[in-house]
Amino acid sequence: MSAAVIVFPGSNCDRDCKVAIERSTKERVEMVWHQETELPSGLDLIVLPGGFSYGDYLRCGAMAVQSPVMQAVKKAADDGVAVVGICNGFQILCEAGMLRGAL
Repeated sequence: MSAAVIVFPGSNCDRDCKVAIERSTKERVEMVWHQETELPSGLDLIVLPGGFSYGDYLRCGAMAVQSPVMQAVKKAADDGVAVVGICNGFQILCEAGMLRGAL
């Protein structure tokens, strides 16, 4: 399984996500900074961890969804890659319109 964890300013437990996936899959997990425009090829899983992206000063995830990497995350999801949002990561996915509803 090939996985990546997206890191935003204010993310926390991103390294915990990396370690948990690596321990359970025995595969290396890539950490991807939010300013990247591309994701590693061949991903099976993308994780948006919890925390307080950009301090959540506007709406939860509203600023994070503007990060360049989110276009790549949306495309990967459309192509069938599994995406998991934990806590603030879930809020980012909602703000991105990738999940129904609003917070």
